[in-house]
Amino acid sequence: MAAYGFILIGIIVIYIQHVIFRKLALRRLTYDRQFDRTVCFEGDEVRMVETIGNEKRFPLPWLRVESLLSSSLRFGADPSANLDISTGQFMQNHKSFFSLMPWRRIRRSHRVTAARRGVYTLSTVTLTAGDLFGISAEAKQFTFTERIIVYPLPVMPDDLELPARSWQGELSVKRWVVEDPFRRIGVRPYRPTDSLRFVNWNATARTGQLQVHQLDTTADYAVLVVLNVEDHADVWRNIVDLETIESGIRTAAGIANELIRSGMEVGFGSNGCLDDERHSTVYVPLSGGEPHLYRIYETLALLQIERLMPIHEYLQQLADKLDTATDIIVLTTYTDDRVLDAAEQLEADGHRVVYQMLHTESEAKVS
Repeated sequence: MAAYGFILIGIIVIYIQHVIFRKLALRRLTYDRQFDRTVCFEGDEVRMVETIGNEKRFPLPWLRVESLLSSSLRFGADPSANLDISTGQFMQNHKSFFSLMPWRRIRRSHRVTAARRGVYTLSTVTLTAGDLFGISAEAKQFTFTERIIVYPLPVMPDDLELPARSWQGELSVKRWVVEDPFRRIGVRPYRPTDSLRFVNWNATARTGQLQVHQLDTTADYAVLVVLNVEDHADVWRNIVDLETIESGIRTAAGIANELIRSGMEVGFGSNGCLDDERHSTVYVPLSGGEPHLYRIYETLALLQIERLMPIHEYLQQLADKLDTATDIIVLTTYTDDRVLDAAEQLEADGHRVVYQMLHTESEAKVS
């Protein structure tokens, strides 16, 4: 009879603790996660910081934290992190398991390498806690909207074909003109790259907006970088050779970086779309200065390799967007009669068009 009594008492104790843990385990349980910065470049290492708090006098014998993140965010090996990672082609599942005492807060820092450009959100995290014997478990989900933007790594190609009007020549002329305060041909609105010593205060007072001396026509020299996301002619919508287009994105970033930091105006366009604007092609107007450079970087990070229209149609539409003579660099895997005809029309309007060929993996092996 005594044995039956002990068994009965044990069942009652197990049931009571089960009810208590079920009601209290997830109460006043807090969780937060964030990256130590919101932007970085491909290959950079960032920190993802987790903070888990048990803000009550009731202990948690076990707590499981599960989350789903992109496989492009690679976590560094850290045995002390108590982190189990299952990685697939596109996503990775994270699990960690530990206990948490009353009024205790745990802060964990993970080293993360941003392997590919893109925009990544922290998404959702599920916390699961239960009783001492694991008979039952209760789950609570936290949703996060914070994101990290990974810029493409700028690469300047060695074999870049320069326009007929050489950039190096134009840049040297432009620098000489900017340094010569006597070659003034008018006024124009102030740009972020202009020196304040060239401000025309009379024109500024008259117009109510900051105006500077117009020194030479080469001060308006500009380059538009156009990326064709098609990996071959007559592609329908989905792109197969993603890596070749990714190399084009890095090349576009490298050209923009080189020219803007040299004091020139650069724009960017593509027949693809952005992550948050899936129904329209991409166009960043011509401008200069470091803020504009990072705007182009962000556009390239958001760019989806998904064709919305053929590249020749996109080039035809550029005629309505370019007000001044512009050198257009088309980054593409191919050219055909339709592309060449569209380029001829742009050249008839006073623009200059050159092509930087993006070589596919098979072409690279042949060469």
